[in-house]
Amino acid sequence: MSTILIVDDRPSNRRYLSALLGHTGHRLLEAYDGAHALAQVRAERPDLIITDILMPAMDGYEFVQQLRADPELAATRVIFYSAIYAVSETMALARSCGVERVLAKPADPDDILAAVHGELGLAHQALEHSDAQAASAPLNMDMGTDLGGSIDDALVSARQALGALLERHEVGNPTLGADLATLLGERMSGLRSLAARLGALEEMGLRLTGERNPDTMLSVFLQAAGAILDADCMAVCLLDSGEQRVRHLGVLGVARDVLSETALERERLPGCLLDQPLALRVQGQAALPAGHPPVDAFLGLAIRDRNQLYGWMYCTRGSGAEPFSHEDERIGVTLGAQLAVAYENLCLYEVVQRHAAQLQLEAAARQQADRALHDSEQRLRLSARILESTQESIMMTDANADIIAVNPAFEQITGYSEASVLGRNPRLLRSGRHDGAFYRAIWASLTSTGQWRGEIWNRRKNGQVYPERISINAVRGASGEVDAYVSVSSDISALKAAHHQVDFLSNHDPLTLLPNRSVLTERMQQAIASARHGDRQIALLLFNIDRLQRINDSLGHEAGDALLREVARRAGLLAGPADSLAHLGSDEFVLLLTECLDSDAIIVAVRRLIDEIAQPFHAGGHELIVTTSVGISIYPRDGANPSELLKAADVALSHMKDAGRNGFRFFKGEMNAHALRWMALETHLRRAIERNELSLHYQPQVSLADGRICSMEALLRWSSPELGQVGPGDFIALAEDTGLILPIGNWVIRQACLQNKAWQDAGLAPLRVAVNVSAHQFTAGTVPAVVREALRESGLAPQYLEIELTESVMMRDSEAAEVQLAELTGMGVSISLDDFGTGYSSLGYLSRFMLDKLKIDQSFVRNIITDPRSAAIAQATIALAHGLSLSVVAEGVETQEQLAFLQRIGCDEVQGYLFSRPLAADAMATLMASGARLALPAPADTLSPSLPASLPASPKE
Repeated sequence: MSTILIVDDRPSNRRYLSALLGHTGHRLLEAYDGAHALAQVRAERPDLIITDILMPAMDGYEFVQQLRADPELAATRVIFYSAIYAVSETMALARSCGVERVLAKPADPDDILAAVHGELGLAHQALEHSDAQAASAPLNMDMGTDLGGSIDDALVSARQALGALLERHEVGNPTLGADLATLLGERMSGLRSLAARLGALEEMGLRLTGERNPDTMLSVFLQAAGAILDADCMAVCLLDSGEQRVRHLGVLGVARDVLSETALERERLPGCLLDQPLALRVQGQAALPAGHPPVDAFLGLAIRDRNQLYGWMYCTRGSGAEPFSHEDERIGVTLGAQLAVAYENLCLYEVVQRHAAQLQLEAAARQQADRALHDSEQRLRLSARILESTQESIMMTDANADIIAVNPAFEQITGYSEASVLGRNPRLLRSGRHDGAFYRAIWASLTSTGQWRGEIWNRRKNGQVYPERISINAVRGASGEVDAYVSVSSDISALKAAHHQVDFLSNHDPLTLLPNRSVLTERMQQAIASARHGDRQIALLLFNIDRLQRINDSLGHEAGDALLREVARRAGLLAGPADSLAHLGSDEFVLLLTECLDSDAIIVAVRRLIDEIAQPFHAGGHELIVTTSVGISIYPRDGANPSELLKAADVALSHMKDAGRNGFRFFKGEMNAHALRWMALETHLRRAIERNELSLHYQPQVSLADGRICSMEALLRWSSPELGQVGPGDFIALAEDTGLILPIGNWVIRQACLQNKAWQDAGLAPLRVAVNVSAHQFTAGTVPAVVREALRESGLAPQYLEIELTESVMMRDSEAAEVQLAELTGMGVSISLDDFGTGYSSLGYLSRFMLDKLKIDQSFVRNIITDPRSAAIAQATIALAHGLSLSVVAEGVETQEQLAFLQRIGCDEVQGYLFSRPLAADAMATLMASGARLALPAPADTLSPSLPASLPASPKE
C-alpha cells in the first residue's frame, strides 16, 4: 500500500480522485494548494503526488520546484493533472521540473489508474491497463485531439456525480462503480461519434452548395455519405423535372448496370423507395436486384421536399455488420435533405444556362429572318407565318416609322392590340429610362449600318416597365431606299430576374443583404490597386458583437438575427460612398475605409462605429445595449493583399477581446500606442478647464504706419501636470472631434474679454484682442450669445473684441454663418478671416460676408522673399483686400527683409517673432506698458525691434 497526496483547489476534483482511487487500497491525503501540499509532504512523505497546476497562493509549478529543491523530497514522484495550459506549454512545464506524466482534465478513469500504477511501479496492475498506459505515456501522449469539450466536461461531471452517489450510499463494491463509469463512458463515446458525424455533414453541405457539375456533386456526396453512415455500398438516383426518367445514377461499391434497369420499378427495391413517405430500414437480406453484393443491413429513402420528388438513395452493410440504427436513419434523412437542396440549386443553374442558350438560338433565328426579308416575296410570306407563330415580339413600320404590322407575341408582351397601334409611332412603348442620346444612337446605327441590336427598357400598356433584347433592321427596296423597319425582340424579364437572384445570393449574405467575403475580397483588391497608384492608405475594420451568444440563448436566434440586421444598418450609415461594408458570417463584419488621411481619421471612424452600435436596441419587448470589439489593419503597413489585411485585423481583434472587449486595437504597436495616447489626451482634456490647466498667451499685432502695437491675438495653451506642455496641434483637433471645442471655445472668449478689460482698468492703452472661433462653434449657432454674455460679464466694449474665423466656417453652413456674423457686426465686434489663401479662397464669400480684416497665412510670408509666386499671392491679396475696404495682417513675420517687402506692398499690420513671441498675460502687460515699437526699415537700412531688455522669456508660438 502506498500513500498518495491529491492537490487541487477545487473540492469536487479532490473528491472525484479520492473516490476513484479509494478502491485501490492506497492511503489518500488531500491538500488545497501548493503551500498546504508542501507541508503535507514534509509531514507524511507520500509515495506519489497528483497535483493541479493553476492554484491560488502557490501553484503546482512552484510547488514542484520547491519539492525538487529539497534533497530529502526531490525523488518524490509527481503527476500533473490539469486542464489550464495548452499542450505545448504543459509539456514544457513538466519537463522543466522533472515531471514525467501529464494527464489532461478531464481524463478517463482507466487512464488515471494506469498512470498511478505506472508511477508506483505496480507492474501487474499496469499490465491490466496497458491500453490506458499507452494513451497516457509520459510526455508523448496526444493531448491535442479535440473530442468535443462540452461532451467531455459532461462525462467528467457525470462520473464525479456517480462517485459521490456511490460514496453517499456507501456502496463498497468497486466493480459496480467501475462498470457504471464504463457504461457512462460508452454512452458519451456515442455522443462524440454523433458530433463527428454532424461535423462531416456540415462540411459535405458546404461542398455541395457551390458544385455545378452533377457527376462531381454525386461523387462528393457518395464518398462523404458512405463514410458518415459507414456503408459498404451506396447508390443515388436523381430524376428529371417530370419525375419520369433517370437523369443521374451514382453508385459506390456496386456496379451501375445492376441498378440501371430497375431504378424506376416501383414494385421492388430500390425503385419502390420513390413511394416511401419515410425512410426504410431492413435488417437481413433485402430484395435488391440480382448481382448486388450481399446485404445484412439496408437503409433507403426518397429524396424529396414539399413540392418535388427528386429521386431515391440507399446504403447497405455487408455480412456480419451492425444494423442501421435510428440515429443512422436520422443522419440519412438529413443527407437526403442536403442532396435535395443541392440538386435543386443545380437544376436552377441549368435552367439559367438553357435560357442563355435559347436566347442565342433565338438571336440566330432573328438573323435568318432578317436575311429572308431581303431575299424575296416568298421569304416575306414565310416571315409572315413566323410573325404569327414565334414567341418573340415582331413589329414592322414604314419608312416614316409608323407601325404597319405586329405579331400576336407583340400583343401578348406589350398588352397593346394590333388595331390600337397601327399608324402610331413605336415611341408609345418608351419607358422613360433612356435619354434622347440613346435613341439618337439607335437611329445613327440604322442609318449607317441598317441595323441595331441591344437591350432596351420598354413599357407595357399597364404601365409596367420590362427589359427586352431587340434587333432592328432597315428593309431597303430595289432603289436602295429604306422601305420599312422590322424589329424582333424578346422579353428577358424572367431571365434577368433569375440571373439577378443567383448573382445576388452568391455574392451577398441572405440575412443582412450585405456583400460576403468574395465580394469584399474583390473590392479590397480594387481599393488596394487604387491606393497603390494614389499613394493612399486603406483601413480594414474587422468587428463583431460582444457576447451575441447570450442574446441567442436568452431571447432566441430571431432576436440575434434582428440585432445583426440592425448592426448592418447602423454601420452602413457610417460608411462613406467609397467605403465597403461586408458580413463575413456569424457576428463578424468588415468595414473597409478607402479614404483615410491618417490614424486620427481612422480612430474617429472607429469611435463613431462603436458609439453607434452601443445605442439601445429593442427586440421582443426588451431593450438591449450591446458592445463591439474592433481589430484594425492598414494597407500597406500591415499587408499587401486582402488575405494579409484580414489576418492582421483578426489578430488585432483577438488582442482586443483578450484585453476586455468593447474597444479597438490596431495591428501595429506604434499605432496602438497612438490610439491610446489619443484617448489619454481626451481624458485629460476633459478635466483641463476645471483644473485650470488652460491659459491664454497673447501675440501683439503691429501697425506698419507707426510701428506701435495696435491689437493682439489670443492663443490657447495647455500645460498638463501629467503630460507636460501639449501643443495646440495635438489637442485642438481632438477637442473639435469630441465636441470639447464648445466649452473650451466659450472659455477662451470669456477669458480674453476679462483679461483685456483688466488691462484697461489697470490704465493700459485699450487694444483690440482677436479670438479664434472654431467652425464647430458656428455650427452650434451659439457664438453671438457667448460673445454677448462675455462682453456683459467683463464690461469690455465691443470694439475691443475681434472674432477670427477660417474659410471652413463659411463652407459648412454659409447661411447660418452669415446670420451669426451679421449679429456680431451689429454688436460692434470686428470680424477677421484667418489663414486666407490656404483654403478655397472664394471671392464670393469675401463680398457676401461682413468682414473687417484679412490675415495672410504665414506659409506665404515665409517664402515671400525667395518665392515669386508667394510674393505675387501676398501682393494680390493686399490689393484685393484694400479694394474691399479690408485691412490686412501678415502672420509669421520673422525677418527684416519680410517686413520691408510687406511695408513696400502696402500691408497694414504684421504679427510674428520679429517683434514678439506669444506672451503670457503678465509679460504682455509689461510689453504694453513699455510703449515698445517696431522700428520700421528705411530704404537700404536694417533696423532691429526696440524691445525692453527686461522682458521675460516666453514659450514658442
